[in-house]
Amino acid sequence: MSCLEKRQWLNRPAVAVDELTARGRALEEAGLIHDAVDFYEKAKAHGELERLVSLAVEEGDAFLFVRLHRLLQKEPSAEQWKNLAQRAEALGKTLYAQRALQHLS
Repeated sequence: MSCLEKRQWLNRPAVAVDELTARGRALEEAGLIHDAVDFYEKAKAHGELERLVSLAVEEGDAFLFVRLHRLLQKEPSAEQWKNLAQRAEALGKTLYAQRALQHLS
């Protein structure tokens, strides 16, 4: 999906939730997680967003982790921050690990 096509989909005033969710899943399967989140957000697919929280931890992706929690309007637990920090550190994502550790202080 091109940037233009993505923008057209996301800017449509009325799109079926099933279509948005299907597009999100296709993007997710292609490894384009952040793009998939855009579609899940528009579809208000909270189940899909919830599921991606564990992926964010697994990948040590603090940016995605924070974004998902913001969209879900939930505060991450200290345990989640700790797991994210450990995983990010193990993957060599030092800045993400530091960001996660700041939330534990």
